[in-house]
Amino acid sequence: MFRRVLTFTIVAVAFVATTGSSAQALSLNTISTKVSSPTALTFRPDNQWPVVTQRNGLVVAIVRGKVNVLANLTDRVGQQGGERGLLGIAYSPLYKDNGFVFVNYTDAAGDTQIVRFRKGKYGHFLKGSATPILSIRQPYANHNGGQLAFGPDGFLYIGMGDGGAGGDPGNRAQNPNTLLGKILRIDVNAAVPYAIPPTNPFADGALGQAPVWAMGVRNPGFSFDSRTGSMWIVDPSQGADEEVDWIANPAPPLPNLGWRAFDGTKPYSPQPLTGTAVTPVTSYGTAYGCNPVAGAIYRGKTIRKLRSNYVFGDSCSGRIWSLLRKDATLVDTGLLVPKLAAIGQDPTGELWLINQQGQLSTITP
Repeated sequence: MFRRVLTFTIVAVAFVATTGSSAQALSLNTISTKVSSPTALTFRPDNQWPVVTQRNGLVVAIVRGKVNVLANLTDRVGQQGGERGLLGIAYSPLYKDNGFVFVNYTDAAGDTQIVRFRKGKYGHFLKGSATPILSIRQPYANHNGGQLAFGPDGFLYIGMGDGGAGGDPGNRAQNPNTLLGKILRIDVNAAVPYAIPPTNPFADGALGQAPVWAMGVRNPGFSFDSRTGSMWIVDPSQGADEEVDWIANPAPPLPNLGWRAFDGTKPYSPQPLTGTAVTPVTSYGTAYGCNPVAGAIYRGKTIRKLRSNYVFGDSCSGRIWSLLRKDATLVDTGLLVPKLAAIGQDPTGELWLINQQGQLSTITP
């Protein structure tokens, strides 16, 4: 069923960071909030106000600059270690009908927990509605992943880091029998806690873990293009080759993004790759940053020059780039968000950015 790739062909990518008058015309409309250590930024369906998760376990909505607490999960969330905490959130596409919202956090033992809550009054999480969905043991404190997003197929996608330490010592990202170093896909509507989509690569569980949808990632962040349904992924480097990846819709059988056989476009620990090899759209080195932050394809109407571009940033340099897949050229937008934490897309396709100090911004012409 799966193609065994014995040699991994790297597509040469010419990295060109450019700035011009059009890029310099962009600016940020920024407000300060009392949000502390944000980890994810999202939107409720048909709601214009951003929802932000804080590492300490608070879920807040920011309405006209005011911070409203939607849920206090501090009693559930463990933060021992700089990369643990409340890490991700996703609202069901059927939220208006079912009221479901899903969160991803590490518990007191440091293990990943995916938990579903129901909507209460004014969008608050309904007390006592917590339903455990998935629990994954974490061997180290770093590379917990955390990304949650619903795909165009209505399934929940879960980004899992490789389990941590340095260099993926257990080669977990290339082991189909562990959920670490993978992007998972589960059906949270067909059964409780979940069902396995029949088109998952290892749906029967015989050759690998049934929730696995893609493999070979180190600590991924991703989003879906609201128009095409394709997935854009950023994955931080072990060394100095931060990568941006793309997976088509429909996806090839078992996308394999290469870690740790490759680190970005560079060989790291050469080995055969199971599935369909996915080479980075582009990558960049330490002169441009050291930790990519996932963005989204711009589908708004405010900024014509960004339409159909993937817009993302880097938390180390604070730089914000745009990228068209067809030419793989990174364009420096001229925008700077020091200590960038997260980027989210509202229902109109506009992009919002937040940094570690809680400064919330939108991009304006």
